Amino acid sequence: MGPPGLSQGTRRDGRAVNAGGAPEPEWAGCGPILPLQIHIGSMASPTNAPPTGAPAPEWAGRGPRRVAMLLAYDGSLFHGWQVQDHCITVQAKLEEALRTVTQLPVKVYGSGRTDAGVHALNQVAHCDLPRNVDLHELQRSLNALAAPGIAVKALVEVPSHFHARHSAIGKIYRYHIFNRAYPPVFARHHCWWIRAPLDAGAMGRAAAHFIGTHDFSAFRAKECAAATPVRTLHRIDFAEGEWADSTLRIEMEGSGFLQHMARIVSGTLAAVGRGRCAPEEIPNILASRERSRAAMTAPGRGLHLVRVHYDEEAFPQLRMLNSGACEPDSGTE
Repeated sequence: MGPPGLSQGTRRDGRAVNAGGAPEPEWAGCGPILPLQIHIGSMASPTNAPPTGAPAPEWAGRGPRRVAMLLAYDGSLFHGWQVQDHCITVQAKLEEALRTVTQLPVKVYGSGRTDAGVHALNQVAHCDLPRNVDLHELQRSLNALAAPGIAVKALVEVPSHFHARHSAIGKIYRYHIFNRAYPPVFARHHCWWIRAPLDAGAMGRAAAHFIGTHDFSAFRAKECAAATPVRTLHRIDFAEGEWADSTLRIEMEGSGFLQHMARIVSGTLAAVGRGRCAPEEIPNILASRERSRAAMTAPGRGLHLVRVHYDEEAFPQLRMLNSGACEPDSGTE
């Protein structure tokens, strides 16, 4: 269910090698690494131990531990999620902080590559860490070391076959529009300012045509490398109000989203609201599979990743992440 206001809808000499002659990982078989003054607790720490009398999961205690993390970030401070040369990105800053703490190269995998300017309320990522890392201490260290604008909301150990991207079964995005004759002052990096009045009713009628399973070729970036353009949108909801960062919010829930898909859908709905496209044209645009038929890609600053869905029967550990997830309003009425 959406937030209130929305309708249902990682050779030094002497290092061991394994049987095949390959060097063991630097941390394998060693005790905890203690960089600087940051304490990395032992596995015996009560914060890592299972509840008294509870059996350890069958995947626990073998090799490095896979850790899922729940993140929030202000996209206006970063050039997107993915590591890029000469750019500040969320992934790069997290990996820098993890290297500082563990003194090891740690790769972080996100559920998706948010574009420059796009925000996240509850992004999910995972990484592999030495088993002796205490997750509570790690969370505190990451929140102290990561760049301003990034929050590590929760960490939880998950099975080694969990993958933040490939295990995801759905996502929710929300697009914020500030529809007033004057510009937003304090939230200008978190919404799209549209001066002209928008017809929310027409936008709602257009949105209904997106619901279901479709070929979204007309609503993806030309450089999109997804194997298939077919996606399923479960719902598109609208909310109007007087928030600090928006007066109109468009929330989309789907099985997955192509590159720029949420932004192009939002841009096209805005075109409908301005009277530049009739709601009844949406099926024809979908059928054309031509990007040129859809409207502009809405600015990244208005898009917020609200939640990533996983099968909690397959990964019950993720219930802890979801308990740390929240969908706060950016402002009040």
